[in-house]
Amino acid sequence: MLKYRGMSFAEHLRVERTKHNLSAEILARNCGISRSYVTLIENGKRLPSAKLLPKIAEQLGLKNHVVLNWYLEDVRSRLQRGFGT
Repeated sequence: MLKYRGMSFAEHLRVERTKHNLSAEILARNCGISRSYVTLIENGKRLPSAKLLPKIAEQLGLKNHVVLNWYLEDVRSRLQRGFGT
């Protein structure tokens, strides 16, 4: 999993979704969200809500903490870019 370090939440989601042969539409339906929202997440335009993270983890067959770590890494990166560090 170390080879994925430094990836955004969007990149992690896209890689794992395609690895599990899930379309954005199926992932969206199974998580109770719209396909366009999945697209926004995968394009890095939005981060999912905290209550959506366990649903994403379940659909990808991952433990909750893995998806939470993607989220936290992405937030940390966005904050660092925002503060110019």
